[in-house]
Amino acid sequence: MSEAGALDRESTGSQSAANQNRPGALVLLCGVQLMLLLDFSIVNVALPSMESSVGLGEHGTQWVVSAYALGFGSLLLLGGRLSDLIGRRLMLVVGVTAFGAASLIAGLATVPALLIGMRAVQGVGAALIAPAALSLITTGFPDEAQRNKALGWFSAATASGFAIGVLLGGILVQLWGWRAVFFVNVPLTALAVPAAFRVLPAARGAAGPRTYDLPGVVLSAAGFVALIYGLSQVPDNGTRAAVGIVAGVLLLVVFVVVESRAAAPLVPLGVFRSRALSVANVASFLIPGVMGTTALQLSLFLQQVQGRSALNTGLSFLPLGVSVAVAGPVSAIAAGKFRPKIVCITGGALVTVGVFLLSRISADSDYASGVLPGTILMGLGFAAFFATAMMAATTGVPEQLQGMAGGLLNTFQQVGTAAFVAILVSLATQHTRSLGAPTAEHQAAGFQTAFTAGTLVALVTTVLIAIALPGQKSQAQSAN
Repeated sequence: MSEAGALDRESTGSQSAANQNRPGALVLLCGVQLMLLLDFSIVNVALPSMESSVGLGEHGTQWVVSAYALGFGSLLLLGGRLSDLIGRRLMLVVGVTAFGAASLIAGLATVPALLIGMRAVQGVGAALIAPAALSLITTGFPDEAQRNKALGWFSAATASGFAIGVLLGGILVQLWGWRAVFFVNVPLTALAVPAAFRVLPAARGAAGPRTYDLPGVVLSAAGFVALIYGLSQVPDNGTRAAVGIVAGVLLLVVFVVVESRAAAPLVPLGVFRSRALSVANVASFLIPGVMGTTALQLSLFLQQVQGRSALNTGLSFLPLGVSVAVAGPVSAIAAGKFRPKIVCITGGALVTVGVFLLSRISADSDYASGVLPGTILMGLGFAAFFATAMMAATTGVPEQLQGMAGGLLNTFQQVGTAAFVAILVSLATQHTRSLGAPTAEHQAAGFQTAFTAGTLVALVTTVLIAIALPGQKSQAQSAN
């Protein structure tokens, strides 16, 4: 038998195995994505216990959060491009391994420096995982209907991560202490690595010589580190915030100039000629930023203003997680029957109404009437938005650039979340201070102001989607 024939037979066999393993691959990728997203909120719940146990101090506590964001947000573009060039399964496995090892060491840490360093390594692992996982979905399901359903489940796993993290964090901290929020990742990653070799296609990277855009890598990483660090300093240190933000913006401007002249750019700027991709990324900077910040501030409101325990707060987020889990797959089906744009607009509108309802809460608001309706609407809307935004950001992108597209989308989401956490938390804090003593009523007024601002951003984003997102039909609609 000729070598070419053997290769063809091997390729056919690999493709057949990949087809058979698609359900298992989807379960694995959704599980890995869920682990990344819940790690943000699950650690936040445990911060008070960490501070007293390890001796973090106020600034150390902030760095436990910021280190993860810096590692994650600054390297997403590199992670996406490496998955295209070297191989998506390989990058996923490397990222999961790094994430699991860092989780184990963080759980054993007894000094602040080690804990913060391992949080940064967790972020680096996440930066390799997230774009690889998304591109394995978009390239592993060539049929549009199947791909949209897979993206629906994937978006449900992504969007429900925060709510599940708050609940799980409350349970783990109350039963076993703060170290459990890190140790829980260890068996999950240990199971994920062999499962990846079993159910994910062993696709090689791009054919031909591998050319790496080192200047682009350095400039993008340095730019996003400076930008995210500056944003994280907005609530506490205006000078550091300004220096970091200005430096980050300047570095990213230079990055764009370098990319426009690079022979093999980290991000081919030509992809932004796709209006669907551009609008989806801008919207993914705004809506997830508002959603993530609103969920964070709502958890603070329930604990700081209404005096709920971490476990009770986690249980309060359960309806949000359930609504997301239900709406994600349903939204994907709806996108196949109607235009994805309609589903995306509907999602943005529901998020807007949900955040608006939360802007009406007060210190003595009842959960059932004051909090629950807004959280359910936010969950339904965010799942619908997120599923269709992923479709718009990846549809039409060449297969060899799907990792890059995933890294780009995740970068916009991460930077958007960092930006809105900085802006809206500062807005709430400043309004509370302007009222005098930080009573429960004054703190509630601060949260109301932040939620009102979030409502306006979500409304503007929904209008942007309605005006600018192309209304292309799905393949199923075109066939009809």
